[in-house]
Amino acid sequence: MVRGLPQLKASSKVCTDCMMGKQHRNAIPKRSLWRASQRLQLVHADICGPIKPVSNSKKRYLISFIDDYSRKVWIYFLTEKSEAFTTFKNYKNLVEKETGAFICCLRTDRGGEFTSLEFNAFCKTNGISRQLTAAYTPQQNGVAERKNRTIMNMVRSMLSEKQVPKNFWPEAVNWTVHVLNRSPTLAVKGVTLEEAWSGVKPNVDYFRVFGCIGHVHVPDNKRKKLDDKSFQCVLLGVSEESKAYRLYDPVSKKIVVSRDVVFEEDKCWNWGRSNEEVRLDVLEWGDSNEEGSEDEQGVSGESSPSSQQGRNRRVPFWMEDYVSGGEFSEGDVEPNLVLFTSTADPTTFEEVVQSSKWRATMDLEIEAIEKNGTWELTDLPEGVKKIGVKWVFKTKLNENGKVDKCKARLVAKGYAQQHGIDYTEVFAPVARWDTIRMVIALTARNGWSVYQLDVKSAFLHGELNEAVFIEQPQGYEKKGEEHKVYKLKKALYGLKQAPRAWYSRIEAYFIKEGFERCSCDCTLFIKTRDGGKILIVSLYVDDLILLRKYAKEVLERFGMEKSNSVKNPIVPGDRLTKNEGGVKVDATKFMASPTEMHLQTAKKVLRYLKGTVDLGVFYQKEGNGELMAYTDSDYAGDVDDRKSTSGYVFLLSEGVVAWSSKKQPMVTLSTTEAEFVATASYACQGVWMRRVLEKLGHSQGKALPCYVTIVLL
Repeated sequence: MVRGLPQLKASSKVCTDCMMGKQHRNAIPKRSLWRASQRLQLVHADICGPIKPVSNSKKRYLISFIDDYSRKVWIYFLTEKSEAFTTFKNYKNLVEKETGAFICCLRTDRGGEFTSLEFNAFCKTNGISRQLTAAYTPQQNGVAERKNRTIMNMVRSMLSEKQVPKNFWPEAVNWTVHVLNRSPTLAVKGVTLEEAWSGVKPNVDYFRVFGCIGHVHVPDNKRKKLDDKSFQCVLLGVSEESKAYRLYDPVSKKIVVSRDVVFEEDKCWNWGRSNEEVRLDVLEWGDSNEEGSEDEQGVSGESSPSSQQGRNRRVPFWMEDYVSGGEFSEGDVEPNLVLFTSTADPTTFEEVVQSSKWRATMDLEIEAIEKNGTWELTDLPEGVKKIGVKWVFKTKLNENGKVDKCKARLVAKGYAQQHGIDYTEVFAPVARWDTIRMVIALTARNGWSVYQLDVKSAFLHGELNEAVFIEQPQGYEKKGEEHKVYKLKKALYGLKQAPRAWYSRIEAYFIKEGFERCSCDCTLFIKTRDGGKILIVSLYVDDLILLRKYAKEVLERFGMEKSNSVKNPIVPGDRLTKNEGGVKVDATKFMASPTEMHLQTAKKVLRYLKGTVDLGVFYQKEGNGELMAYTDSDYAGDVDDRKSTSGYVFLLSEGVVAWSSKKQPMVTLSTTEAEFVATASYACQGVWMRRVLEKLGHSQGKALPCYVTIVLL
């Protein structure tokens, strides 16, 4: 072809330049050179996710375990990847008890959830060897990776065929794995995966199309003569606990378990119209659990065509023995969540008029009002407007979340009041928590006794100076005098001046009994008796919060009750910014433009709350009676406006009584100036606290010690 080319001999040496330009990855074998010869000799594991949208139970990941010998698959769902270790222990206990064998080897990738110290120590203790894939080489865990791909492909197809909402993906995954474990595969010849694992040939005559319509039979003792014998649900699979099908009722939005089901596999639920039907049914039978006669139900059904159409679907108490658990859809249920909660409080008088339980609570409220002399029946003066009233119903729960009592409150519609006509002054002081903590600290140090009292219907005791007229409460109108109104002698809940009227009444009582009101805190009353005895009263005009129960409710509300706790609510040194280029989310301080960075910070605060629900402030008996303080400030900590943050903490009886961390209102020019601003804030708080302590009989003779760190630059 050409002339003049030199004769070159092949060299066995590696050419560096050639490697820089041509090197590629080595070929990966298509088949494994070794295969397990018995069950649990090798287990493959992998995590798939995060999957969006999250499931109805807030799950975002799935973890699969595959036995190399039988290729049977087990699936678990996770909220966070950190749950992988706990899930593996549960899986290990399950399969080892089932087979009598032990897991010999576990093959996973190098994800942090599989390589943590805790996970490695557990495997070492139980004699489980580890096989970890090389970095960026998922092919070395091909069994688990390919199985996850197969599962997700089937899940997408099933959800699409029957138009099932995507937040039901865990149900589709469970049914997919159930079918795959009972299907033949090339990896295990001649038998299904289930038979290779258990030695029992599975029966599959109960298989039905995922997402199809199922007609669930209603047992005789759960219906009346003319009630429907079945209602429609959507098939989600089979139950793990019962020999029955697992279905979803789109109307009540609950999971149903039943064995008596007739399927229409070629039909699917119209999810677009389910929400309207849900609202109609719920509003028809509401919260009422009263059982009327069949004749009464027949009359009500004939009187309204729309009501009859809603009732024809089903009556709610049919499902009492069928419901095994409920899961709400995040997108379309949240606005009407209260409608589907069995413990939801009624909102109107019409909803509770037939309930003897709520009727009794309303009778008690009216009895208390009339016994207190709150009003008198009179004619409405000409030119005066009356104020409306309404009933408010509330189910009170104890600290364990159980129903304590049902409470009905008659409330005035104070928003209709006019300033200068039926109210003037409205301010009423409330106790500062700094004062309450100082009283408790002195109590612990001196061994005093503490009593907590509650004034029943406190606002009803406040006397009014203005002429206020209200309408007669619904359901308690005086016969023959329905046109008259009540003139209030004392305050009623909902009035703008009700808190002030109550405070004025209790203040006058304490002054009359010889108490002295503290000039630094108007809710603190002190009475000194002969012999140096002291009586201290601190008023708090509101309900107290059970912090432990409230913290758990907050965690449950945001789906963080199973999260791992942390020791710090924030990452030290981490500074938040507006981050306008980030993905938008919902947060608090940066509500104008919150992003994922702020969401992660908020979640870390909740994780800190998870680990501190049982913590509190401890004050020691005979502790240090000297009020001490520490204060500090950063410099230009807010990178957006360059303002600094001041902070202080006050200690008494070895416990914290007051603290603050607040951004400064000005931009300082140096660290020293920022520290001076923080010290000024501390000084104001310290002067106030010393004056309160002096009123409490705890005088601190010397100056208040304060520890400040100032770095001069």
